[in-house]
Amino acid sequence: MFFVVFLKSEMKEVPMFQKISFQEACERTHELECEYRQQEKRASIDFHVLNEENQELYAGTYQLGSHFAVNLLDHIQKQLSQMKINPKQEAIKQSFLKNLYHEVPYSLHPESMEFPEKDELTLTPGISSKGGYTSKLSRLHRKMIYGGSALSVLLLSIGCWTTVSASQQQSDEVVQLQQKLKEEEQLTNLYETALLGDTEQAVEQLSKERGKQGAKVQQDVYMSLLLEEKKYKEAVRIGGEKKVEDRLLEKGDVQQVKAFQELFPSSTGNFDVAYLEQRWEDVLSQKEVRMTEKRQRMKGYALLRTGKVEEAKKQVNHLQDERIHQKIKQYEQVQQEIQDLQKQIEEQQQKDSKDEAKIQALTEKKQKKESVLNSI
Repeated sequence: MFFVVFLKSEMKEVPMFQKISFQEACERTHELECEYRQQEKRASIDFHVLNEENQELYAGTYQLGSHFAVNLLDHIQKQLSQMKINPKQEAIKQSFLKNLYHEVPYSLHPESMEFPEKDELTLTPGISSKGGYTSKLSRLHRKMIYGGSALSVLLLSIGCWTTVSASQQQSDEVVQLQQKLKEEEQLTNLYETALLGDTEQAVEQLSKERGKQGAKVQQDVYMSLLLEEKKYKEAVRIGGEKKVEDRLLEKGDVQQVKAFQELFPSSTGNFDVAYLEQRWEDVLSQKEVRMTEKRQRMKGYALLRTGKVEEAKKQVNHLQDERIHQKIKQYEQVQQEIQDLQKQIEEQQQKDSKDEAKIQALTEKKQKKESVLNSI
């Protein structure tokens, strides 16, 4: 099963830093795409696709209202189709897309839709309009990126209940399962307490009842709550240094990463801190860094920001991350424009009758391009 986390958005309709199912993300982006096309508005959303182990599989930016895609599935498919990759990577890409398609009903597949334009669509849940499909959309539930999260626990429980009921197991098994469901509902209430801001109470209760010997989902929740409370040593005892280090990097709070680095110093931690503080040369100087896909992307960006474009390309060539590929492409384009402007300035300066006004205009244009380059 795949999940989506929206990390940055220009709009309030999308929940930030919450882990939702891929299907729900497709439904939500489909609904918003309809609205934005009707209203002739545009907005961008940064997102990550994760698997059940919270490993990042894909990262990108969805442009709502751009008419590029009808939903998140369509966006990813079109972006990946534009990537130039080798046969081995192509096989991985096709497998990834196949799995994404299996995550959502056929009604959300791009090829199943005749997507209406501005005046053709009435946003009525569950009703087709002039051949166009409008999915029946559920509102986003509150699901945090605390490992498995409360809803994951409930879904697991409900799934077990359905299986046992369907196979008509003995009544004592049903009783045991009912007890299990009751326990999981209690745990869900505990997570809800944390979501409402009382992480200290949740940490205390999990520590007593589940945190030290619970299942993987419960351990992840407990560890995440400990990080919220900045109890790094206890979090390491539960999840280990590497897992805590990676989780803090995902949060992107440089102060927390630095605080953890003081307790558990490592070259990987130095790498993370340098990146978050935008010290690009220091990022590249770190040795023996424990590289994940995220850190490979970070290193690629640091190479780009130091002008090492070809090295940056090699660093991220295998990554399914449209944003870093687009940044490199944009960087190369702007860099070439700056070089062309510099050549024009030099040609004007070498002329016997210099056109100072034209030289000034070209210089100002070049300076603007350099500002754009620095902001990529």
